[in-house]
Amino acid sequence: MTRTDPERFRWRLGTPLAGDRAVAQGSQALDGKRVALCITGGIAAYRTPGLARALRRAGAEVTAWLTPAALQFVTRDALEWTTLNPVITDLDGRAQHVETGVVDVWLLAPATYSTINKLAAGIADNAVTTSLASAIGRLESGETRILVAPTMHGSMANTILRDSLARLSDLGVTVLTPRARDGKALLPEDDALVAAVVQALTSSSPSGETTPA
Repeated sequence: MTRTDPERFRWRLGTPLAGDRAVAQGSQALDGKRVALCITGGIAAYRTPGLARALRRAGAEVTAWLTPAALQFVTRDALEWTTLNPVITDLDGRAQHVETGVVDVWLLAPATYSTINKLAAGIADNAVTTSLASAIGRLESGETRILVAPTMHGSMANTILRDSLARLSDLGVTVLTPRARDGKALLPEDDALVAAVVQALTSSSPSGETTPA
């Protein structure tokens, strides 16, 4: 019997990082910036651990905020692993929505039909919508930026949704253009979302304009 050469299984894995949760930083575009990654209950939520790591590779400190429905599509452990920070799913006596400190960018991705309309109507009924209500107040003072990445079936891109997005845009929220495929509004690729965050921070003031992504 011919013995298999064990060298076939000596993989070239590159230089080890400082720790298993570390990421190799690819740029310094977000160095020193704090990003709140707000995740709602759409299937695209499964992608958010990868998005968190992409933001970290650009230098950002990331904290994940989740609606209850988001936990159907992504786990707390995966997000704590990839962000290095505790995941926020509930508000308690620590009043996280106002006591969380300076957040440079709030990125709502994926943003479902329900959460977009709640936000535009001023409904604050969970950790994400309540925190974003506070963030809008800070946005109006020029203290932060808010980006929204809508994802949903095309049939839900109705007049109600368009009115809500227009209202948010008028408030200075940046609405990201989704990827269109198979009749659906899909979450942009991670690099496009990171680029949108960088662009929002380099603009002189909140624009509210739709940004291609």
